[in-house]
This record gives sequence, structure tokens and C-alpha cells, in this order.
Amino acid sequence: MNKQPEITDATRESFVSAFFQLARKKEINKITIREITELAGYNRTTFYRYFVGVYALVEYAEAQFLESIREALDAQGTDGQVGQRQFFETVIRCFHQQKDRVSILLSEQNRSRFLRRIRENATHNVYRLGNDTPKKQVVRDIYFYGIFYAISVSLQSPDALSDEDLLDIIQHLFESWFRPEMTEDAPEAALPG
Repeated sequence: MNKQPEITDATRESFVSAFFQLARKKEINKITIREITELAGYNRTTFYRYFVGVYALVEYAEAQFLESIREALDAQGTDGQVGQRQFFETVIRCFHQQKDRVSILLSEQNRSRFLRRIRENATHNVYRLGNDTPKKQVVRDIYFYGIFYAISVSLQSPDALSDEDLLDIIQHLFESWFRPEMTEDAPEAALPG
């Protein structure tokens, strides 16, 4: 028997909301399915219809955030091809819009995994390179992990650095280091500006 999509979406969102309520009070790895189901008002069997475990729920929440970035980029009418500044403006805006959830997804326990997923998303949306070498992979990882870590820190301390200042730093890093490293032995048009 298939339920209406609105009902299944609402049920799934109940579990996700319960998880984030719990995650505000305790570490992700200490949250149990029992706590989530009790708070959401459902039983374990219902939970398992949607998620195989707590980390599957976390992955779903990460995917929701990444989808919000894709939707925001698509709404700009760019056919998925955007410049790096436009991409990071969109990412920062999405981070602010979902700050409560994103700050949990960027908690110490989950940060590296979530940043890896964001970096992979950025690679697919902004930097599609055919001439990828091990050196370029390392440069790309340093660039994206560093930037997304800086964005996560700036969300936690919003008075320390404005979004515009952060975007200027990202732009400078892109122009003075990332672009030259990535366009070595590649056509200049390979990276959007």
C-alpha cells in the first residue's frame, strides 16, 4: 500500500526535525533511533521505512541541503554553469537560510564528511576538468575544504568577518593561487571566473 507523497514527506520530515532537536542537546553519535522515534511520535518500524539508521538520516539531511544549493543555482538560470564567486554567494546564502541545521551538520563529528560532500557538489557544479592530475586533485581539495571550513567558522562567529569580506578573500585565493594551479597545462577557459 502506497501512501500519498505528502504524508510520507511529512513523516520523513518529522524524523529529521526530531533528530535536529536532539542534536542541539547532544552529539550526533549519541543520538538513538529510540529517542528520534519517541520525539517524532512514531515507532521504530516506521523509522526503518525511511532510514536504515541515524547516519542515513544525517546523509538525507545533507542531501537536502545540497539540493537547496542546486535549486538556488538553477533558479539563477545558469544551466548549472556558474562562476566561482556566484557559486560561493549562493552557498553562503543557503548556509544562512538553514543555519540551525547546517551548524549541526558541520559539528566536529560530522564536519569532514559533510565538507567532502559539499566539495564534491562544488566540483560537479563549478569545476569540471577533463585534465585532472593527482596534484590538481590535492589543490582542489585544499581550496574547497579550506573555503568551506572558513564559511562554517564565519557562521559560528558572524561578527568576525562579513560575507563580502569572506567572498573577497575567496576571490583573491581563486585568482592568485587556485586558478593558476588548475589551469597549468589546461586552456584558460577551463575555469569559470
